[in-house]
Order: sequence, then structure tokens, then C-alpha cells
Amino acid sequence: MKKNILVSFCVFLYINTLFSQSQKKDSLAIESLNKEFYSKVYSDINIGKSIYKKIFSISKQTNNPFGYAKAYNLKGITLDIEGKLDSAKICYNTAINYAKKSKTISTEASALNNIGLLFWNEGQLYKALLYFNKALVLFEKIERKDMQANVLSNIGLIYYDIDEAEKAKYYQEKGLTLRKEINDEYGLSVSYINLAILYNVLNFNDKSIDFFNKGIALKLKIDDKLGIAIAKNNFASVLVEVNRQEEAIKELQEAEKLCNDVNAESNIIGQTYMSLAQIYVKKKDLDKAMSYNQKFLNIIDKVHDKSRIKDYYNTQKEISILKNDYKNAYKYSIKRDSVNTIIEGVEVKKSINLFEAKYQFEKREKEILKAKARILESENLIKKKTTQFTILSIIAIGILIISYLVYRQQRLKNTQQKQEFELKSAIATVENQNKLQEQRLEISRDLHDNIGSQLTFIISSVDNIKYAFDLKNPKLENKLSNINDFAKSTIIELRDTIWAMNHNEISAQDLRLRINNFIEKAKGVKENVAFTFSLDDNLKERKFNSVEGMNIYRTIQEAINNSIKYANASQINVSFTKKNKEIEVVITDNGKGFDIEQTELGNGIKNMKKRISDINGTYNIESHHETGTKIRFTIP
Repeated sequence: MKKNILVSFCVFLYINTLFSQSQKKDSLAIESLNKEFYSKVYSDINIGKSIYKKIFSISKQTNNPFGYAKAYNLKGITLDIEGKLDSAKICYNTAINYAKKSKTISTEASALNNIGLLFWNEGQLYKALLYFNKALVLFEKIERKDMQANVLSNIGLIYYDIDEAEKAKYYQEKGLTLRKEINDEYGLSVSYINLAILYNVLNFNDKSIDFFNKGIALKLKIDDKLGIAIAKNNFASVLVEVNRQEEAIKELQEAEKLCNDVNAESNIIGQTYMSLAQIYVKKKDLDKAMSYNQKFLNIIDKVHDKSRIKDYYNTQKEISILKNDYKNAYKYSIKRDSVNTIIEGVEVKKSINLFEAKYQFEKREKEILKAKARILESENLIKKKTTQFTILSIIAIGILIISYLVYRQQRLKNTQQKQEFELKSAIATVENQNKLQEQRLEISRDLHDNIGSQLTFIISSVDNIKYAFDLKNPKLENKLSNINDFAKSTIIELRDTIWAMNHNEISAQDLRLRINNFIEKAKGVKENVAFTFSLDDNLKERKFNSVEGMNIYRTIQEAINNSIKYANASQINVSFTKKNKEIEVVITDNGKGFDIEQTELGNGIKNMKKRISDINGTYNIESHHETGTKIRFTIP
């Protein structure tokens, strides 16, 4: 009987060994197929499908959760490329379940990142950021630099979507550094394209074009057809900005062909159609513009991307205006304005900023807990050594050691109390910042709801009167136009105020972008006036509080407006320089000037003096008929 039991046990061990060896062999084959998938799927989606089907087949033979996790994740990617987003999400969640069973952290993190991308495509930015953060924590745990870089790049895209260009640039450059360390050609191509887009937003068009060329060259090298389509799509936007429309059309047509080659019927080809429609609107080729805009609408309906419908309405409005169909132009304008409001953007930023504060606090808390653990470990080690030493030492030496331990224990206790106090202070600071941010957002909402909506109603009402009635009284028509312009100007100032209120501090770089935007609008009004703007490199990292930043911006804005309205100038210059420990801002024009002693100063100049005085600055104005006007103010 015992002999039979022994034989059965040996057979069991033999079968179990064979099974383990089989699973190990299967895992190696699955990993090889998984790697092959990523090198093929973006150039030929059908090859990608055949690969994940092979992994399913291998996994079924041994009911291998490791293989199922890989297969469902890869299937989700192919469905994502095809624009079948709901099905893709189901596959990613299934992959996460199998990954947890098999303790495959890399696949779990990959699926979390992919779900984040789906939420991002749907415009749910806060949910996307939550999933990206979960993925990043797991990739850091297993020290996967390539995937850390991928997630950092995605987080950068979130900040790009909420117009936080500097934060977006920070995360993209962080990802680029990791990809250079491991020479990840695919990842580098993605980083170059994303940074090219950001440099375009920051008005560095030459640098943007250079990075697009680097990114596209790498994507051609690795034969990433879908990636090339995305890059060419964004590259076309820069070409349009520098008046190279025909080149832009060529890039977009190549992107359209590549998308069709890989069956990418998603937001990528939708963006291509939208860009082509807008270019043909500028060229006044309305038939092509309407055709591409309809294709864009079909994609929006197919992937349920409600956030992009406003772009469709905006293009339809522009086409209607060019056709002199003002009734439809007004209709599409109303539909466009009803899709998004200013406050939606504010709420998204609030959620993301609160998330980041929470994430940074949790990270700091983990570091403090690790420090406490190291202190406790150190204490235990010291106690153990002290006990051994006491046994071998004489009583006198033992007394000295005990005294030393008491002293050291007190030091450790003081250190711990200090760290706990710092932790409580950090928590209180975060809570105060959150409360202050909530108060500012509440005021922003009130401004938008009570003033912004009323001004928008006034603009819509005036436009409705102008389009609905045949006004034959020039004075009445002129008066309506003045009301319309005043309301639009007030909305712009309201948005500037909301912008300032939603920032605890404003950098010199933020001011530079804001002033450049204002100057660009001024150029559209006064084409015969040349503008220059310079910012000392030493000031790029300088920070101002919201009141200082807003007063500086308003003062510069008032000075430029005065030069445009009254000076009859052909050159207006703005410069920021560092003088000792102060910042000096100078606005000059070459206009006709005026006699300061003989001229009664208006409210504009008085307001400028008051704004600079409120932030403890000094203000000075000089004006001569021969040399024009110079306004100089300094800020401590």
C-alpha cells in the first residue's frame, strides 16, 4: 500500500514539473508575441489582431491568467485604434483583473494607462489623470523607465488641454529625459511631437517645426503609420500659422491616407477632417469645406465625442457667413456657445489642481513614513548593540552607555516631534490653499453667472437686431456696434480678471504670454504699427502674486491703448529688465507726444499711477513732441 502511494506521489511530482515547465515555455512565447505586437500594430492593425489571437490560443491550453492579461490588453489597443472605445474599455478592465491574479504589475499598469487615454479622448480629464497616476505608481515600483516616460507624457497632455503650457512642458521634458536614457526611439518620436505642439503654443514656431521634423523622421524609421498621421496632423496647424497652407493641405491628405490604411476611424482622422475643413474655409472653397466638416461630424457621432461638436458648429458658422446666410450663422453661433462655458474650464482646472495638491501631499506623507520607519529600525539596531555591549562591559561603562542612550532617545523624540509638527503645518497649508482656491473659484463663478452671462446676452441681442432688421439709420447701427464692441471688450477684461484670480501666483512667463496675446490682437487693429516685446532672461523665473500680476498687465495694456488711440505712433516697444533688486518696465512710442505741464492728465494715466502705487512701485511718464512718450515703472 505504501509503495503504491509513493509511486502515485512520484507521478504527481513528474506531471506537476512538466506543467510548470510548459507554463514557463508558454510565458516566454507570450512575451515574445507581446513585444512583436507593439512593433507591428501601428503600421498594420490586422497583424496586431492575429498576434493577440495567438496569445489567447496559447493561454487557453493551460488556463494561463498571465497570457489572458496580455491578450485582453492588446485586444483593447486594437479596438481603441478602430474607435470602438466602449469595447476597448471592457477589454482593459478584464486585463487588469487577470493581471492581478497573475501578479503581472507591468500589464496592470499598461491597462490602467490605456483606460486613462480613453477618458482623455472622451474629454473626462480628471478621470484620465487618476488612471495615469495609478499607472505611474506601478511603473515606478517595477522601475520601468520607458513606461514611466509614457505616462509622464500623457500627464503633460492633460495640462496642455487645460492651457497650462508650462506644466505640460515640464512633464514632457521629464519624459524626454527618461527616453534618452534608455534610447527608446518610439518614445522619443512621441516626445518630440508633443514638445513641438507645445513650442507652437508658446509661439516658438521655428523650434516647433524643428521638433516636428525630428519626430516624423523617427516615426518613418520605425514605420509607425498611425503616429506619422498624428504628427502630420499637428504639423499642418503650424504650417497654417506661418502661411504655408498648400504644404499643410498636403500633410493632412497624407495623414488621411495613413489613417485609412490602418483603419483608424477615431478622433485622429476626425481631427484631420476638421483641419482640412478650416483650411478650405480660409481659401473660400466652401464645397470642400462643407464636405470635410460633414466627415468630421460623422466621426464625432461614431465615437460619441461630444466635446468636439463645438468645432463643427464653429466651422458651419464661418461657412454660413461666407455664403451670406446670416440666419444659419447666428443659429450655429448659438449652438457653439451652448456647448461649453468659461466656468467649465475653471471647474476642470479646479479638479486637476486639487488632485495634484492631494497627490503631492500623499507623496510627502509616504516619504515621512519611510523616514519614521528608518528611525525605528535605527533605534532597534542601537538597542540590540547596546544590550550586547552592556553584558561585556563593567558597570561604570554600562552607566555611561545608558546615559548616552537616554540622550539619544530624547534627540530622536525631538526629531520625531519636529517632523510631526512639519507634517501638521504642511497639512494646514494645503487645506488653507484649497479653501482659498475654492473661494476664488466661487467668486469666478459669480462673475461669470451674474456678469458674463448678461454681457453675452447683450452681444447676442445686438447681433440678433442687426441681422433680423434692415437698419437704415447709420447712427443707430453705429450705436449698436459700439454697444457690441464695449460688451466684448468687457468680457475680455472679465476673463483676464478670472485668469488672475485662479492663480495663487503669476510668473513673468505667464505675463509674457498674456501680453503677447494682447499685442497680437492690437496688430490686427493697427496693422501700420510695429510692436516689440522683450523680457530679460534673469526674470523668467520671477513670480508675482495675482494682484501684482494683474496690475502690471493692466498698466501695460492701458499704456499701449493710449499710444494706439492718441499718439499716432508707428512703433511701440515694451521691455522688462532687472535693475539691481528691482524690475523695470518701460513702454515707449515714437508718436507725436504731448506737453505734460500744459495737458490735463486723464483717468487712464491716473489709473496707471494708482495701480503701480498699490503694489509699492514707482511710476514716471515723459513725453516730447519730437521723441514721443516713455512710461517707466519699477517694482520691488
